[in-house]
Parts: sequence; C-alpha cells; structure tokens
Amino acid sequence: MILRIGLDFDNTIANYDLAFFKVAELLDLKTTATTKSEVKKDLLSRESGDLLWQKVQGLTYGRYIHLAELYSGLLEFVFRARSLGHQLFIVSHKTEFGHFDESLTPLRTAALQWLYSKRIVGDLPAQIKPHEIYFCQTQDEKILKINDLKLDVFVDDLEEVFNNQLLSLSVRRILFSAISEVKSEYECHFSWREISQATLGDISADQVSFVLKNVWPNFDVDSVQRVEGGGNSRIFKVATRDCDLALKIYPDLASDGRPRRINEWMALSLMHEAKMQTPKPFATDEDLNWSLIEWFNGKAVDGSDQARLKQAVDFTRALTKVSSAKRTDTSFGFATEACLTPIDVEHQIFNRLGYFKGVDDSDLQKFLEQVLMPMFNDSVKDARRLLKDGYERQLGTEMRILSPSDFGLHNSIITSANDLVFYDFEYFGWDDPVKVTADFCLHPAMRLDLSSQKYWVGEMRALFAHDFEFELRLKALAPLYAIRWALIILNEFRSDKLKNRLHAQSTIQIDIRAKQVEQLEKAKLMIANLDRSIF
Repeated sequence: MILRIGLDFDNTIANYDLAFFKVAELLDLKTTATTKSEVKKDLLSRESGDLLWQKVQGLTYGRYIHLAELYSGLLEFVFRARSLGHQLFIVSHKTEFGHFDESLTPLRTAALQWLYSKRIVGDLPAQIKPHEIYFCQTQDEKILKINDLKLDVFVDDLEEVFNNQLLSLSVRRILFSAISEVKSEYECHFSWREISQATLGDISADQVSFVLKNVWPNFDVDSVQRVEGGGNSRIFKVATRDCDLALKIYPDLASDGRPRRINEWMALSLMHEAKMQTPKPFATDEDLNWSLIEWFNGKAVDGSDQARLKQAVDFTRALTKVSSAKRTDTSFGFATEACLTPIDVEHQIFNRLGYFKGVDDSDLQKFLEQVLMPMFNDSVKDARRLLKDGYERQLGTEMRILSPSDFGLHNSIITSANDLVFYDFEYFGWDDPVKVTADFCLHPAMRLDLSSQKYWVGEMRALFAHDFEFELRLKALAPLYAIRWALIILNEFRSDKLKNRLHAQSTIQIDIRAKQVEQLEKAKLMIANLDRSIF
C-alpha cells in the first residue's frame, strides 16, 4: 500500500536545541540551558521574558537556521520511504517573517534552503520535491492542508495539532517527542528510527540499495545482501562493480548517543594510513549514520592458535607506535568506558549494577547479591590496598594507548590470503593498556585457554615495561575487570541493550528467556573461573 505521509518541520525535522542556545549566547543572554525547552523556560523567567524569547525564536528560525541540526534517523526515514514509493509532504505552520528580526529574513525561504542543505529536498528520487512542501500562516490552515492532501499519516511534535477538531479522523497521528518518557494518548515515538520501524517496517536489502545509489552513486552498486549476527550495528554486504564492501548502519543515536560511526571512521582512517591489517574505509555519512568499509571474505580465528596470538601482539605493538605519534592529537577522545583512573572501573561497575535493580528475576538477583557483590567489595579493598594513592590518580598521557576497546581475535578474520584482519572499532580511543590486556583475556568471545592467556599477558608486560606501574595495576584491577565483564554478559536482562540487538538483527532467532538463562550461567563462570595468577 502506497502511503501519503506528512511531516511537520520545526522540532520534528529540524532540531533547534543547540541553535537556541547559540542564538541566546550571540545576543549576550547567558544561559546554562542546553535544550530549546530549557532556554525558553530560562528566558521567560526573566524581566521582559516574552519579548526575549520571541526575539531568540525569530532569529533562530530565520537568520540563524543554519545552526539547526537534522534529527537523527530522519534522512534515513525519508530515503527509505521514497524507496518504497510512499509520497512525502512537509506541512508546516510558519509565518513569512520572524519576530524582532531586523534583517527581515524570510522564514519560509530560509527553511527551504536549510532542507536543501540537509538533502531532504532535491532532485534525486530519494528526496522530497519543493512542490511537496507547504508553509501555512495559521495552525488551522495547516490542518486544512493536511486534510486537503488526504494524508494517511502525519508526524508532529505538538499534541495540539492532533487535538484540533478540524483534523480528519482518517489521519494516523504520530507524535514525535525526543523525550522518551512523554505520555500521550496518541501513538508516540521518541526517535525517527522508531517511526521508521512503526511505519515502514524492517529495512530491506532493496531499500539499502536504493539509498546507496542515491547517496553514493559512484560505487555502482550491483547487489546488497543482509548479513545476520551483528551485535549492535546492522551489516549488509554490498557488491559493486569494483569490489565488495561492508555497509554498517550504526545504532540509533537517539537511544545510544555514543559516536560509534565517527570513532570507527577515524580509527580505520588512522590505521589504514599506518598500513595496519584493518579494513579500508571508503565512505561515511553523518546524517544517515552509515559507513562503507572494505569487505573481507574469510574464516573465524581459533583463539588457541599461537601464531594468531602473536599477530594480535604485533597489532598491539603497532598501535603503541601509532599512539606515540598521536600523543598531542586532540581529535581522538577517550575510548568508550575508558578507565584512565583505576577508580573508573569501580564507578562503571556501580553504574552497571544500577540497571539491574528493577529487574524481576530471582536467579539474577541472587547471583548479584550473594556472589558478585561480595567479590566486588573485596576486590575494591584489595585494589585500594595495592595501589594506594594511585587508585584515584589518572594515568599520564605518555602511558596511554589508542585502544579498540573491544579488541580480540573474536573481532578478526583470516582472509583467503591467510592474512589476519582486525575489525570493529566503534569504541576506539585513548585508554589504559592494562584494560586492553585484561579485556583480551577476559572477553567471553575469546575463550582463551590458560596457556594462551599467560602468553598474552607476558607479551603485554614486555611491551609496556616502560610503565613501571603496569604490572601492579594489572594485578589490582583484573578482578574488577572480570566483574565488569560479568555484568556486560548480563546485558540480555537490560531492555535498552535488547533494543540494539533488535536493530542489528532482522529477527531475533532465540528465545529471550533462554538467552538470559544462558548468559547468567556465563556470568557465573566468568567469576568462578577467574585465575588471578595469570595477572
């Protein structure tokens, strides 16, 4: 069924949160507020607040609209909808000029230019056309236009639009709210990825092919194939005229704000330049939150293969050289959940424990209360005793390493040329090499035997011998990293993490409850099998 879908503009397509803050600053209206609603509340509380707010609002929607951002997932929604043949319209209540704007910037012209700049509007098959955009002087005029267009669906951020008695009852009302806890009588979604899923269904290979041909036509796409099994990001194999590529569609930024795409893009660019064994980055798109990288055919790695372990050591050695050359480069941030101060891992464990407080599962709670928490308390005491003041001292920049933060043979592949290629750098950034060392051994996907773990730790001790506190930190913190990994294993009990799994896989092929039971047993083994003598 071909749908006629209407979209509001302000605060539905265009995200003004940062723009309102910046415009207030430009007017010397100092504020600590960071969102539109907070800026509005702050300004209205001041003397002549109504006038201040109207001035900021008028300037933001007009002269400074270039400061607005596109809501995450919106471009993907538009392109996917067009790939399915749906008709899209923008219907906005927008006057000709803004309040107190001495430049008299035409608001509608500014909005249209912004839509062009964000690739929502244009001549491509994937884009909305200018004649499909309607700006209305009043809200009632907007409602009548929605009816006149005979829209099947309309997406707006204001409930008052849906409450308007003039609106046709046949219109499916979708309330867009970037605040997830909003309660409404209407169908409500807090992200465009959610709206896409609710209206367009799961993304298909054909839709991906359509988007790729519109966004990156130079790649000359022949075919697209879905690849199951990604933990968080969706993966598609893209066959082009010249080579095979991997398309990564990263998790929804509205629910997982970590900059996975940019982290991985920067990491791959850096390592490709250093001629390390990683996929070559080909293209990335900020608004889509997609990247195209080199595809490798190959097979999984046996963690007990000593030759492959040595290659992992060599890769880490190469990372230390790259890290040394980038010490003063501020473009790389901290790795995801970096532990540059020993106490950081303690805080991370506390935070992770908080997610399980409300989980109604007696077996889980029994394990946490009777096994994990006692070990956690003892391990913190031991770490503080061993490290003394160093427990709360941040690691010096000269001792840090640019870390994949999810490094191991589980994220590598043996190519047809018998090369070992490492992939998955979504969490890349600066970290303590002690964490890299411990994580490599403890990662549940690695399953290293005792001999392999000892080999790895011995090689890391030698590699980081210049760090005189490396061994002490490793001994003190390894049990805490094991506890942290046990909690990561239990992510299947967290609803927010399950959402990422659903994004990555077109269908969940498993019984969720059975998976939770399985993961609980793995977490128990992580704690029970920890051999402290390795560290």
